[in-house]
Amino acid sequence: MNYIYVIIFLLVSLNCSNTFAADPASGSSLSPRANELLNKCNLESRNSLVSGDLALTDKVCMEAVKVIEKSDANKEFLINPIMNLAVSYSMAGQFDKAAPLYNRARDIRKELYGPDSIQVKEIDDTIRKQEEMKRQHRK
Repeated sequence: MNYIYVIIFLLVSLNCSNTFAADPASGSSLSPRANELLNKCNLESRNSLVSGDLALTDKVCMEAVKVIEKSDANKEFLINPIMNLAVSYSMAGQFDKAAPLYNRARDIRKELYGPDSIQVKEIDDTIRKQEEMKRQHRK
């Protein structure tokens, strides 16, 4: 039964990069470098789900976050690399590293859309699923 929760979370996670991607029409567009890093972050986060190797995912996604933070792009673009990294950590059982990332993504969305927005609720749902996976992992 524990594996069912992991499989469900994995399926949700594979869709994460699309679910949490910013709408290009939502503000300033990304530089070619930031866009390249986002695409690489998506690819490496998916690869880490198979290989379990998070080093490259961590490096690429954190670099994407730094580049986007320095740009004038809509801060919604930060959600994708942050959530990719958080989900990758969760899948590797590194929940202590994932939790602050989920919270950061939630805080960005609260600031942009308000605490009761559907955008915040999407992240809250992912956090609840991660917490269930964490409980199952402990058993």
